[in-house]
Amino acid sequence: MWQQPGDLFRKMNAAQTQALFDNTARQVGQASKHIQERHVANCSKADPAYGKGVAEALARFAAGKL
Repeated sequence: MWQQPGDLFRKMNAAQTQALFDNTARQVGQASKHIQERHVANCSKADPAYGKGVAEALARFAAGKL
């Protein structure tokens, strides 16, 4: 279930992954905290770096720096 999104994530370059993290944070950042945490956990199942990047982008979004 998590193989395909992980494979796609690993094919992205640095600019593409940053855009993915930032866009995800803008969309998920308005959701409740437990939804955000669940999304980060799901992204982490695809690839740990994916989950970490989304979590960091969500923190920047919450701080108003995104």
